[in-house]
Amino acid sequence: MQECGPTDVPNGCVIYIWDCDSSPGVPPATVTAEAAKIVIVKKTSLCSVRRKVPDNGFTYLESPFTPLSLTAVLQAAIVQLELRQDTCSTHLKRDRDRILQQLLETNLTLREHDRDRTNFLARSIHDIRVPLTAIRGYCGMLLAGQVGPLDPEQTRILERMQRSVSRLCRLVEAVTDLGTASSGANELRLEPASIEACAHQAVYEILPFVQRKQISVRVDVESPTEVLLFDAGQLEQVLTNLLDNACKFTPKGGEINIRGRSITTQGLGEIGSTESTAAYRVDVSDTGRGIDPGHIEHIFDEHTSYGDSMDRSGSGLGLAICRMIIHAHNGRIWTDSGAQGASFSFVLPFTRSFNHALASQAAV
Repeated sequence: MQECGPTDVPNGCVIYIWDCDSSPGVPPATVTAEAAKIVIVKKTSLCSVRRKVPDNGFTYLESPFTPLSLTAVLQAAIVQLELRQDTCSTHLKRDRDRILQQLLETNLTLREHDRDRTNFLARSIHDIRVPLTAIRGYCGMLLAGQVGPLDPEQTRILERMQRSVSRLCRLVEAVTDLGTASSGANELRLEPASIEACAHQAVYEILPFVQRKQISVRVDVESPTEVLLFDAGQLEQVLTNLLDNACKFTPKGGEINIRGRSITTQGLGEIGSTESTAAYRVDVSDTGRGIDPGHIEHIFDEHTSYGDSMDRSGSGLGLAICRMIIHAHNGRIWTDSGAQGASFSFVLPFTRSFNHALASQAAV
């Protein structure tokens, strides 16, 4: 217990006892304090003190008082404090329960929306897949000569067309994987293939766009120094998406470069080992507008769009598909941007690194 004068009453006490005979003025600290407040007052002064003391939880103890009466008042004050704390706790519990209920209702609503989105996506994918299958079938009939002979140029064009239709089919599957949070890793057909052929096919896919803007495309793809297993169709999809993105933002008369080479890199966790690891790197660079540094970190995220007329995110679909495919190959993809143009790069592990990564995953 601390005895204080009328002007130096401390804040934050649990119980205040004010002797109004020794200190006629109401101590300021007791007016707004959330505590038990006891006023010691003579019976003859009780009415006048009540008139000047705010109605703010004061308990009056007539003097002279006995130890028994003081004990009773203090016990009552303690009970009041406990009740007040229980009331505050009840309010907190009520607020907590209300927030939890709102979170549960919001979660149920989000699940309903997600189910509706998945159903819509499944119906849309089915409607798109049917005509694509028909077109691919007709291309097969023409190439098989079922409707007449073809000259070499017609055959070449139809083969390119068939590969383009197959790419659209894979794009449909990739959109399905994104919509269902599937990585597509189980769908990979890993086999030795030519990255250079994939690059030239991707260039052919965007050739009309390139010719219209008079963009020069240079392909400098070296043969891998080791066995490199990858899904050629999936890699064509990645390169086509990256080239399409580069074409959109490269000005008329600009330049796009595709470069591929074997490298030795250090500490790429996505490839598997933290030791020096052999891999194959592909860079797709352009002379268009660069990327805002604030957008680089999220440019491969799904549904990313920063609403700019020069938005390179492509609304988050094409680049998100690229990342999904490269990650399914146990590789890594990233972007760099400078004052002139942007560069998208990815690395794929060689066979030994890929097998090491699969062995590590199996061990886990």
